[in-house]
Amino acid sequence: MERIKQMIFITAAIFAAALFSHQAHAQLLKRVTQEVKNRAENKVVREAGDATEKAIDNAKDEALGATKGDKTEIDKKSPSDYKNYDFVPGDKIIFQPDLSSEPDAELPARFILKKGNAEIQSYEGEKILHLDEGGYVTVTPSMDNDNYLPEQFTLEFDFMYENPRSDYFDQVNDFTVQFYEAGDENYDGYGLGVFSIHSNEATVLGQHGTGQNKTSETVAKELSTNDRWHHVALYFRKNIAKAYVGATRVSATNNFPAGAAKLAFKTDGRYGYKLKNVRLAGGGDDKYNKIVTDGKFITHGILFDVNKSSIKPESTGTLNEIAKLMNDHNDLQFEIDGHTDSDGNADANMKLSQARADAVKRQLVEMGIDGDRLTTEGFGATKPMESNDTAEGKANNRRVEFVRK
Repeated sequence: MERIKQMIFITAAIFAAALFSHQAHAQLLKRVTQEVKNRAENKVVREAGDATEKAIDNAKDEALGATKGDKTEIDKKSPSDYKNYDFVPGDKIIFQPDLSSEPDAELPARFILKKGNAEIQSYEGEKILHLDEGGYVTVTPSMDNDNYLPEQFTLEFDFMYENPRSDYFDQVNDFTVQFYEAGDENYDGYGLGVFSIHSNEATVLGQHGTGQNKTSETVAKELSTNDRWHHVALYFRKNIAKAYVGATRVSATNNFPAGAAKLAFKTDGRYGYKLKNVRLAGGGDDKYNKIVTDGKFITHGILFDVNKSSIKPESTGTLNEIAKLMNDHNDLQFEIDGHTDSDGNADANMKLSQARADAVKRQLVEMGIDGDRLTTEGFGATKPMESNDTAEGKANNRRVEFVRK
């Protein structure tokens, strides 16, 4: 009988911890904590104590993580220094596939395989697109038409080499984003223009055959490091193009061929590659003009860790632009509004959006902006811009707005 009572107590403690994760009720946590402290009087409870403590800690972190547990400054663990990063993504998401629900070892639903072999795989707890080694691979975004690139757009993605060497590339390899005119189905051809990373040695941005830009020692070292994601960001406006690897601008040109209508990711086949976080966005109008005409501007360039308020280092270009705008126009005051998509619990989304708005304010204050010029508000998923029925709709709804006061 005593054994049964002990087991009932353990079950009740774990149940209470799980209940707290949903209700985030401080008084309930206090009672559960006190009960668990008493488990030292009982051998069976003592043996189960580690599991109970873990359940309570996880429940507390889940309930409070959006407001207390996150870093609110830009993540300082980035391998590169982003303080001079000036890339600003477009303000309208065109293509941002969600791979999370796709089954492993299947062809990707949101990419069209033009050559070679590619499939969805799980890697370190997330779904990625794997491009096979040993055969040239070409994949393109699955879109409604083949003329989806606007005159001004940005492209971002993370990729990882599967280099069998730990010290250098023993074979030459190219990872390429190739751009094509509408109607061009010759994916083996040179297309209109390219951005290509040649091993860790050089980059190309422009027409095929354009001269290579030798990478810096820092970029070369990063690219030659195994088991590391490399963030690539590309900006295009008419004939102007810029390319970034990590925090470094590696190429720029004012002679990029005009008329790009679609794109493809291509590999040279010697190594396998992992690809994730592909995001294609259009536009990027002058923010001050937006303030004058609309009374606000919307940004998708302030990025956060999943379900947290910690700001990713790739956000630095957007934050620098906003800080400069406010320094150039001392009369501007903003309400910073945080918005989420509709996934998850509505109350948690409301708290998360508030925490993210607060994080943005704190970061701008750290960058020298007077805090009295900024207020914050979290709206969760209550003010969607688009339907939450598509990955791109959700991506556009996850945003930060600056509303003039």
